[in-house]
Amino acid sequence: MSQSSHFLSNDKLIEVFNLTYTATAVHVGETAIIQAANDAMLRIWGKDRSIIGKSLEDALPELKGQPFIEMFRKVWLEGLVISGKDTAADIMIEGELKTFYFDFEYRAIKDNDGKTICILHTAIDVTERVLREEALEREREKAEALEREQALNEELAATVEELAATNEELVATNEELQETQETLHVLNNELELRVLERFNQLSESEKRFKTMAEGTDIFIAVGDENGNAIYFNKPWTDLTGRSANELLAFDWTSLIHPEDREQYKQAYLSALAEKKSFVGEFRILSKKGDYRWLLASAPPRFHADGSFAGYISSCVDITERKLIELERLNLSKLIEASSEFIGLVELDMSIQYLNPAAIKKLGWKSITNRTILDCVFPDDRSAAEQLLPGILHNQNFREEIRFWNEETGKPFWIEWNGFAIKNEENNEVIAMATVSPDITERKLHQEELQDINMEMAAANEELATTNEELAQTHEDLIQYVNKLADSEEKLRQAIETGRMGTWSINPKTLEISMSGFVKELLGLPIDQPAEMEAIMQAVNPDYHNMLNIALESALKNHSSSDTEYPINNLITGEEKWVRATGRVFVDQHGNATEYSGLFIDITEQKLDELRKNDFIGMVSHELKTPLTAINGFVQVLQRKAKKDEDNYAIVALDKAHSQIRKMTTMINGFLNVSRLESGKLLIEKTDFSLDELLKETIEETYISQSSHQIILNPTCEVTIHADRDKIGNVISNLISNGLKYSDNGTRIEVTCKLRDTEVEIQIKDEGIGIKPDDIDKLFERYYRVKGNHTISGFGIGLYLSAEIIERHHGKIWAESEEGKGSVFHFTLPLG
Repeated sequence: MSQSSHFLSNDKLIEVFNLTYTATAVHVGETAIIQAANDAMLRIWGKDRSIIGKSLEDALPELKGQPFIEMFRKVWLEGLVISGKDTAADIMIEGELKTFYFDFEYRAIKDNDGKTICILHTAIDVTERVLREEALEREREKAEALEREQALNEELAATVEELAATNEELVATNEELQETQETLHVLNNELELRVLERFNQLSESEKRFKTMAEGTDIFIAVGDENGNAIYFNKPWTDLTGRSANELLAFDWTSLIHPEDREQYKQAYLSALAEKKSFVGEFRILSKKGDYRWLLASAPPRFHADGSFAGYISSCVDITERKLIELERLNLSKLIEASSEFIGLVELDMSIQYLNPAAIKKLGWKSITNRTILDCVFPDDRSAAEQLLPGILHNQNFREEIRFWNEETGKPFWIEWNGFAIKNEENNEVIAMATVSPDITERKLHQEELQDINMEMAAANEELATTNEELAQTHEDLIQYVNKLADSEEKLRQAIETGRMGTWSINPKTLEISMSGFVKELLGLPIDQPAEMEAIMQAVNPDYHNMLNIALESALKNHSSSDTEYPINNLITGEEKWVRATGRVFVDQHGNATEYSGLFIDITEQKLDELRKNDFIGMVSHELKTPLTAINGFVQVLQRKAKKDEDNYAIVALDKAHSQIRKMTTMINGFLNVSRLESGKLLIEKTDFSLDELLKETIEETYISQSSHQIILNPTCEVTIHADRDKIGNVISNLISNGLKYSDNGTRIEVTCKLRDTEVEIQIKDEGIGIKPDDIDKLFERYYRVKGNHTISGFGIGLYLSAEIIERHHGKIWAESEEGKGSVFHFTLPLG
């Protein structure tokens, strides 16, 4: 009898499976379709075998809204094991929703290729144990509460005894207090007489203070020890137009200028906390509606016993002084920002000041130990030496002269204006100032004009002989202009025929101009100016941030833009896809003058692209089913060939299995491209060790590749928050590329570098390298390096890798030299 005759049939196995006390079920698919369930599991669910073949949600509708269905989906898609202890679940038993507790496990069962084929579901009902533990916990809490209450009663008894002893002490103390009270009564009478005398003195002093305060132009106010105002003199009421009572009745600091208010309050409160003097400047609203500058000084005041009594503050009007300071500050800013040559020179010709533009023109680092003659080009210094002494005799001058840049040695022309600075009291000259514009361009133009005049004299003779030619040229020009006008009309018609329109934005005013086609596409009024707010209403909200960034970048960096986004017509509501290209035009000084471009309807093109992606996704998905079957048959034949020791078949089937694996990778790549471009490629981030992922990926590569040496250099042990599977795909793809384009026996080096905010991974090979023209296009969809079509691939691996890294807010790039290998880099943010 053969050994196989002892094996149980499927029906027998199911009978044995049903006899196990552990509730067990087998599910397949994302929706956890029930393929098998033993009697123990059916009892837990409260169901019969009619639920076999249904999804878990259809079989147990009460699980909707509970986490279990999503757990099954996650286990199926990611090949995980999820388990739990004492987990609550609400299950409908005989029409009543009840809560049970389970120890459970969802385990993904995989085939040899690592693909999930089913989910093994086991559960143990621990409801009685959980409820018993909860009851024991409640009893334990009751016992602890009883112990605490008993200890509290004992403490109360001890406290009563202590109170009795304290009462006896209080009786004795009361007798002593009676005697002390009689003594205090005598002292109190004496104090009342002293207080009355002191009050009369203070009243007289307060009258003198108010008489003095009301008669001065200084703004005087008094505050108490808590910082509250209790007095304002007449200058305050004259300035603000409010009575003293009105100033006291509300927060007078609300009259302070908003820009000064918080700073003044903080200075006052800080001084109040330390009972110190304070000084501050602030603007206050006058009854005329303007603001006046006040300089406040507030020393603290104290009572006779040394206790703090508050502040007496005095303020003076410094408005005129502040206006002069502001004028000087503004003048200083104008001088600093001026492009003219501005300087101040002492009478000994040493330089006291030069503005930044002057120092830059001269190529100097500083003005230390410099004279005004150092600025003058050596060939012109003799002329400068004749002009400067006249300043001492109040003789201003204006002269065209050359200064020079010491760094480059090149001269530049200025209109040198020198005038004397006098002492206001005695009218003596004390310094010289110069404000001199750069006239280099004008001088160059003058020189050019001189040359041109000479040339024109000679050209006049030629002009006489060419009048007839000009007449003919004039006629030809008229014909050309007519053709040009016709061409412009044809261009406008071509743009409209091609479902395109034009737009323009003024960089200074942000005013928008649009052609009729663009307004009609957006649903805007044809006869009214386009408004940014109305335009953004037509644009899909998900793309607002992208467009704002593109506009800001174009106006700031003068860069071109090319964006695609969906719109909804404001009148019809119809959705369309558009493409907007733009370019910034600048003047001769580099200032933006216009930001304009084309607005193109790409709806049909976009729909074709979406249909193409859907088709690729559908075909790729359909190809996986027969490919999986072929892979299974090949594996069966491999085992048979190994058993029969058929070496030829083993080699042939190994090659077939390798080609199936390549085709599976290619199909998965197409599916991922389809998911990516339809927005269905999800990034599910978790925390994981990057070091462990690198080791696992290299070990998996060794299983399928043994022709190269893969070296993991000393790496960084760091935990990152990212999608582990997709980052693993990127690493695997870059290693596979290195293997594909390198000779057998060469090395692949994997290195990880840790920085402050990111981690960088490098994959270096010793392969054929990449041409410079191909480097920038490597990560484009379906791009393949020219000259390497003998190597299989469709140009989607690097494209997918770039998209995955970009969605993790990282960067990916390549460095290479033909014949010397390549290095692929990508970064991921930390935290």
